[in-house]
Amino acid sequence: MESGSMVDSVSFNPSGDANNASPWPSSILLAQRAYVVISRNDTTASAKSRADHTVEVTFWVADPPAVSFYTFHCSKPPISDCEDADLEVQPHVVGAQGRFILLRTRFASGDDEDEYFIYKGDPESPSLESVPLPDDDRLRGVSEFGIVPRGDGGHYLLVALCYTAKYLDYRLHIFSSEDRTWRTKELLNPCPGVHTILPAKVFMLQDGMLCWVDFAQGLLMCDVLQEPLHAHYIPLPEFLPENRPKVKQFVSGASARRFRDVACVDGMIKFIEMEHRVITEEIIDVPAEKPFNPRDKDVLYDSDLIMLSKHKDVDIKPKILRSVNGWSAMTWTREVGSNCWLKGCAVDVDDILVDHSVRPASYSPWSLKFKNNLAYPTLSTDANDLVYLKSSMILRNPNRLARVVAVDLAKKTLKVKALVGYPFGRRYAPSEQIFRPCALSNYLTRTKGNC
Repeated sequence: MESGSMVDSVSFNPSGDANNASPWPSSILLAQRAYVVISRNDTTASAKSRADHTVEVTFWVADPPAVSFYTFHCSKPPISDCEDADLEVQPHVVGAQGRFILLRTRFASGDDEDEYFIYKGDPESPSLESVPLPDDDRLRGVSEFGIVPRGDGGHYLLVALCYTAKYLDYRLHIFSSEDRTWRTKELLNPCPGVHTILPAKVFMLQDGMLCWVDFAQGLLMCDVLQEPLHAHYIPLPEFLPENRPKVKQFVSGASARRFRDVACVDGMIKFIEMEHRVITEEIIDVPAEKPFNPRDKDVLYDSDLIMLSKHKDVDIKPKILRSVNGWSAMTWTREVGSNCWLKGCAVDVDDILVDHSVRPASYSPWSLKFKNNLAYPTLSTDANDLVYLKSSMILRNPNRLARVVAVDLAKKTLKVKALVGYPFGRRYAPSEQIFRPCALSNYLTRTKGNC
C-alpha cells in the first residue's frame, strides 16, 4: 500500500508470510462499500471514466468470517497519484458473479448520472472497464444487477430487472460486453396476484438462470438465455411472529435483509430467517399523591378544580418496555424446479456452544452481544450449514468495531469470529459496512502484499 496505511489489521491482514498462507476459500465476504483511498497490490486495475478521470480499484482479501475490502481511487488528469474527493456517491457493489464485480458511483463534477465500472479478476492481468449507460434513464432505481458470464473469453451480460409503466409486468434491460449495447426484453409477470418484486439481491442459480430476491415478497427466476423469456415466482416462507410488525412499516423488503437471506448452496435454493426473542414488560405509573376526594375538603378553590379537570383528560397508560433476550434461526431449502420448501436446521442461541479458545469465557460483553445483537444472517455459499452473523457497537469499544461470527447451524457451534475494523483509518470508513459472499478469490493471485 502506498498511502492511507492500515491502522487496524484485525479484519484482513493475516500474520505471517503470505507466501506460506493457506489457499483462499472458494467464497469470501466482500464489503459492500469502498474505502476511498490510494492503495495498490497485484489486484489493482484501472480505467477511464466518462469525464476522463483515472479510476483504480484494488482488492484486499481475507479468510471468512473476516471481511474482504476493496479500495477506490479516482484522480483528474494530469495528476494521477493524489487523493480526490470528487465523488457524490460512495462507490458500492451492485452485482457480483464469479470473476466479475460491478461497482456504481457518481462524480460530483460529472453529468449527475451514475457511472458503472466492472472489475474482472484474473491471476495474470485483472481489468477494470467503464460500462456505457443506455440512452435513457431506464436504470434509475435499479439497486442490484444480475451478471451472466459468457464463454471463456471474459465476456458477460448485465441484467437489470425493471417495470412497465403500469407495474403489471417486468422488463429486462440487458447489456452485452461483446457488442457493448443495451437491449430491452419484456417479461410477463408469472403471478399477477402478488406484489411486484423489488429485488434487494440477485444471484445466478445455473448458467443463464437468474434469481431476483425480494426479502418480503419472494423470488423471481428467469433464464435470460432462453427465448421466449419465461419467469417463475417462488413465495418465501411466512415471516416469523416477532418479525411481522417490523416489515409492515416499510414498502419493500430491503429492511427484511436484517433477518433474512437467500442463496444458492450446493445447487439448492436455501433460505434463512432469524428472530429475536422479545420480552415485554408492562409498568403502570402509580400517582405520587392520594386521589382527590371532595369529602376531604372544606373549601374547593376554582384553581384546584380547573387543574383537576385538566388531569382527568390524561389517561394513565402503562409503559411498555421491550427488551431482546436472545434469538433463534431456521432454514428452508428447495430444488430449483420444486413446488415446496423443506425444513432444514432450527437453532436457538442458548443451544449454541461457544468455543472459548476463540474468545475467553470471561469476556462477558461479547457474550451479551452474541446473544442479543446479531443481525444480517449471510449464508455461506460453499458450506451447507454455515451462516455468518454481524454484530455492531461492541460494549466498551471506543472504536465501535463490529464483529462477524460463523455459526454451524447443524452442529450448533460457534466456529470462529473476527473483528471488522477500519483498515485505512476511521476517516475512510463507510458509515454502515455490509458484506456479501462472492467467488472473486478464485480469480486472483495470492502474493505477498495481497493479503
